[in-house]
Amino acid sequence: MDFRTLTHKALDDVQKAATRVGDTAAKAPAFARSAALRLTKSGRRRLALEHGALHSQTREPGLTDLTSTGVVHIKTAPVTAEIAAKDDERKASDKPDAVTTDIPVHWYEVEPSEPAKEPVTIVFVHGFTLAGESWYRQFNALRKSHPEARLLTMDLRGHGQTGAVPASLCTVEGAAADALAVIAERAATGKLIVVGHSLGGLIALHMVRAAEESIRRRIAGVVLISTSIDKLAAQGVPQILASPVADAARNAIESSPKEIRKFREAIASLMAPSLAVAVFARRTDYEIIEFHAAMINETPLETFVGYLDDLQDHDEFASGPYLEGLPGAVLVGTKDDVTPRKQADLIMEKWPDAELVEVDGAGHMLPLEAPEAVNRAIERALEKVR
Repeated sequence: MDFRTLTHKALDDVQKAATRVGDTAAKAPAFARSAALRLTKSGRRRLALEHGALHSQTREPGLTDLTSTGVVHIKTAPVTAEIAAKDDERKASDKPDAVTTDIPVHWYEVEPSEPAKEPVTIVFVHGFTLAGESWYRQFNALRKSHPEARLLTMDLRGHGQTGAVPASLCTVEGAAADALAVIAERAATGKLIVVGHSLGGLIALHMVRAAEESIRRRIAGVVLISTSIDKLAAQGVPQILASPVADAARNAIESSPKEIRKFREAIASLMAPSLAVAVFARRTDYEIIEFHAAMINETPLETFVGYLDDLQDHDEFASGPYLEGLPGAVLVGTKDDVTPRKQADLIMEKWPDAELVEVDGAGHMLPLEAPEAVNRAIERALEKVR
């Protein structure tokens, strides 16, 4: 199936998803408003303005009142010119024989406003197609309840302001290296609590076992939210990732630059409502639905392709021994169809020291749709550190 045919199939699939949006709207009016705005030119213009406010740092939804922001530069191992050219939509002949990519990993921080007996940094690792912004409800709560803690997050490679990288570099291992580099620069001393959501949870597990001893010995707690420990291929592949939309993204970077440019925006913008239906279960404010959509919309196709390829065969069962004795929690929504309860149970088998928390009526996006449950779990982890 060629890319054009696959893309039209993807758009048909999204139209079917829009019908499901209508069904969901009976439970959550925000979905109806979000879908309706996409039907008119003026509505789409309004959405563009709202999405353009992402990363403003002055308005919510999103991170606000940050005390520090910056960039850590990650030098990657060289990739072949052919791969880099395909990812960058340029001819291989225009590239050198090998390409070393510099990844500017953007980080965001709220420094402690009160002294602590021992420094503690909470490190937040976001999920697939999201960004550090997705933790704003945790930042807002914890800066008040625990002003002695440092709050630190970042945009992993291929996400947010860090931006696009070759698909071949979008891996769990690479993203873990991003987060560990930010820790080394911004939280070189004191205890660490690592919090990961979805893909970020898998990355957090990899961090625990891949970190240098100077960092690993300081990890005093882990909170995993809506996380799978198993490889994607062994899960029957969640429908949200197996749809023709994902297939179109996978094949797009192998098409001509002209077709890529033509369909990139359409796929990204139309993917958002179907993803929202899949990952939110509770009644959710319209602003949060569109905030979530904005993060998806800015995700490069290379990011979809790279991480989905890596997740087919990547599992973190080997992290089990490194979790032994660590306090923490595993959170799962009772209506999470992406990483359901059975995935949480697999983690608990490897990490019996953790607390299992089921969040009633919630879906996959717990940091945004059930922030109180997430915040309580982090606060309990903080109390155990003291």
